[in-house]
Amino acid sequence: MKKVPLKNKVLFGIGDMYAGGAFLLVGLLYLQFMTDIVGLSPSLAGTVFLIGKIWDAVSDPLMGVLSDHTKSRFGRRRIYFLLGILPVFVTFSMLWIKISPSNQFALFLYYSISYILFNTSFTMVQVPYNAILADMTNSYKERAIMSGIRLTFSAISAIIAGTIPMILIKSNGYTFMGICFGIFYAIPWICVFLGTYENKKHELSNSKERLKDIFISFPTVFKNKSFRNHAGLFICSQSAVDILTTLFIYYLTYVLNRANEFSSVMAAMLIVPVIMMPIYTKLANRYTKTTPMHFGLVIWIIALFFSLFLKEGQNSIFIYIIAAASGIGSASAVFVPWTILADVSDVDELISGKRREGLYSGMATLLRKIAQATAIFIVGTSLELIGYVPNSIQTPSTIFKIKIMFAIFPIILLIIALIYSYKYCLTQERHNIIINEIERRKSKSNKLPPEETIVVCEKVTGQSFKNLSDIN
Repeated sequence: MKKVPLKNKVLFGIGDMYAGGAFLLVGLLYLQFMTDIVGLSPSLAGTVFLIGKIWDAVSDPLMGVLSDHTKSRFGRRRIYFLLGILPVFVTFSMLWIKISPSNQFALFLYYSISYILFNTSFTMVQVPYNAILADMTNSYKERAIMSGIRLTFSAISAIIAGTIPMILIKSNGYTFMGICFGIFYAIPWICVFLGTYENKKHELSNSKERLKDIFISFPTVFKNKSFRNHAGLFICSQSAVDILTTLFIYYLTYVLNRANEFSSVMAAMLIVPVIMMPIYTKLANRYTKTTPMHFGLVIWIIALFFSLFLKEGQNSIFIYIIAAASGIGSASAVFVPWTILADVSDVDELISGKRREGLYSGMATLLRKIAQATAIFIVGTSLELIGYVPNSIQTPSTIFKIKIMFAIFPIILLIIALIYSYKYCLTQERHNIIINEIERRKSKSNKLPPEETIVVCEKVTGQSFKNLSDIN
């Protein structure tokens, strides 16, 4: 079990400033930018996100497989950190350019293309980034620590994304903000390139795989019981995060009439995850990696329930308490899925006989994008259905329905995510058993493993032990 130097942990962790900030910024402001600033109808603006996900359904797993099979002097994954620097800057900047056509189709076409290009650049760097953790160490605890560091940087970036953009927008507009943050999100990939390394043995394990087999491999990840549970808790919890962040500005503006407090309330919600990440790392290593979710989501559900009773003119302290409690929950919803992903790819090695971290990273990145796109599509379509009129005084009925959407939609998703988190059963002890069984198979030993090993392998894979693949 290889221990990773602190310098490499930090340089690796810096990479999540892009995902942690860019996704939040897009979730918070992009729908409103298209509806209230550009003038695109809410339903078409929501559809922009959905179209982007149709493309992602191909590009994300394809990028994962490509990173599993790439051969370069810099390795399978690190090469993409260099290649992605310029696209990250250009495509994020493009999102925030305000174009003037009054034709709805022209607006829809431009922002759809911009969003597809942004997602493609995101995929290019983020899929190899998510996969490289499994290359750097197979230690259950080291992975938890590195994920904690990574997600601390993510939380810091989220604070910046939740507070600074509105300041830049008010002074210089959306395009200037987009350029500034495009630069901010491009630079960290230099650090990631310099601070990461790869396991050469993993590269050899896929060297004989045929192109036809590569494309067939996309849906095979769902044979993995641990991944199915991961997918369930991930997509539900992240959809809840995205509904909350997308509706937050509408909730503050129209339900509470406190639009001027947007940055400070967001700061209250986003500072908390920075505090919680070290705590969640300790909980994960002391108990299980899903324990933070069992704790955080319950607090978040309670906070959302009480948000139903907030109203205009109420003491603002309650808004900040609910925002902070939501931060505790959303931090666990980010921490758990990314922390367990590398372990899930270890389980796959028993099923497929190959190292496919890239494929699993691609599928997880796709799930993350599906969660955001689905959430924003639902929000955009629902706003139109409930009679929301941009930049206008809303009817009491519309205000009430925004409040219900803000609280009830996420609560339902969080309850489902909690169920999946309890079904996920890969503990540290079981992970050690899995790693030992992988090593036994690599050594071509004919000695049968203990009965406990057979039971654990079947429990975490969802497959019969006799059907598990030989490992190259």
